[in-house]
Amino acid sequence: MCPDQCREGRAILKWTRRELADAARVTLWVVAAFEDGREVLPFYEVEIRAALEAVGIGFPFEIEDGQFKPAGVTYSPRDPGEVN
Repeated sequence: MCPDQCREGRAILKWTRRELADAARVTLWVVAAFEDGREVLPFYEVEIRAALEAVGIGFPFEIEDGQFKPAGVTYSPRDPGEVN
């Protein structure tokens, strides 16, 4: 997940940064730092991604010149408590 995908996923959900921080159990600063392209500990990125995936946001990628590139986001709403 890249910062653009995080912002796009949050926009689809109509979540504020605070709502994402609460769902990911991280501080607001961590979400802001990640979305602004600053370096955060990998653990925090995993928590942010997991919170978005838990409600149905997906992070597809494509391969370009032999490298993985972000390819937007997908959204498939999930019921609370649904297991992947």
